[in-house]
Amino acid sequence: MKRPVFVTIVGILGIVSGIVQTVFGGGVIALRNDQKLLSEADITSGTAVAIGVACIVVGVLGVLFAIGLLRGSRVARGLLGISQLAQIGVSIYTLAALDASRRPGAIGGIVVALVVLYFLFGTDKAKAFFAKS
Repeated sequence: MKRPVFVTIVGILGIVSGIVQTVFGGGVIALRNDQKLLSEADITSGTAVAIGVACIVVGVLGVLFAIGLLRGSRVARGLLGISQLAQIGVSIYTLAALDASRRPGAIGGIVVALVVLYFLFGTDKAKAFFAKS
């Protein structure tokens, strides 16, 4: 079966997002001794390295999951589904516990996660595509 267009879009966006996150993590590590950055973010150099490494790991995993998704992997689909559910949970926490300036981002996070979940699990074409593997 041919891969559904929306699965392709989610996969490509996942690859791009993973690459951006990996580059961001590398940038944070490269700037770990920049006093202005550390002061503005209110973190230490060690924390900056930890954040950078975490971003790199998550970014690389995101690329791998997206490639798996494009190949029709049910495991990648399931892991991406779990990550979207986690995104919804984090966004709900953000809405409930953090200041109002973060609400638009939290609402956007919920909407995007729901759309991705629908594209991967809610359409007949996606169900048929992932059923073959």
